[in-house]
Amino acid sequence: MPRTDEAAAFRKRISQLAAELGASMESVSRAAGLHKTYLRKTLAREGAIPKLETLEKLAKAMSTTPDWLLGRADAPTADTPASSLPVYEVRHASVAAPARSAMPADVPVMGTAAGSTLSGAFQLQGGVIDYVRRPPALAGARDIYALYVEGSSMEPRYFPGELVYVNPHKPPRIGDTVIVQEGNGDPASITASIGVLHRRANGIVTLRKYNPPDAEITISVTRITAMHRVLTPNEMFGV
Repeated sequence: MPRTDEAAAFRKRISQLAAELGASMESVSRAAGLHKTYLRKTLAREGAIPKLETLEKLAKAMSTTPDWLLGRADAPTADTPASSLPVYEVRHASVAAPARSAMPADVPVMGTAAGSTLSGAFQLQGGVIDYVRRPPALAGARDIYALYVEGSSMEPRYFPGELVYVNPHKPPRIGDTVIVQEGNGDPASITASIGVLHRRANGIVTLRKYNPPDAEITISVTRITAMHRVLTPNEMFGV
């Protein structure tokens, strides 16, 4: 069977079996002795197949076989025993959710940011295109704005159409996700890129992408009109 077919079978069958067992990708990863994010990250990479040793661990944790996970066998096992995967009970939190009235829809959406491996691939729209709700921890924050991500180069961290909140007053640090705005002298044609701030040296800013892994774009500081930090969920909700 071609590797692409095995990769497709792996994605479909491990998701199917986990759903039947009532287990999350995190619990399957842990049961196999892997990092809790292993399966989520693997399934986010189209065509990825675990190496044989890892595949055997996953198969054992789910009471099946590597051949079944790869689509080489029609039945999970000849006699599938009950799974020993942990099932976590979901309980309602004993706290009240914030009232919608406490989260006014006053954060302007300024357009899109390029999730592309090309610098400045998308333009910021002229003016505000929408307003979205202000997260609780940003109640008193000034000049917060939002952008929609386009393109797939930031997957699996950010997906196309995902909304990101930006604080222009938080100094970006190496390792932060940032929005870099570029201009060519025309205020009406500002472009924007999103990426992880990897390096600032010799008049060049380097942004790293997630997809493909470790892809980079470089931007001359002479073209940069602003560089703003994308807020994390913890910062937005005061965790």
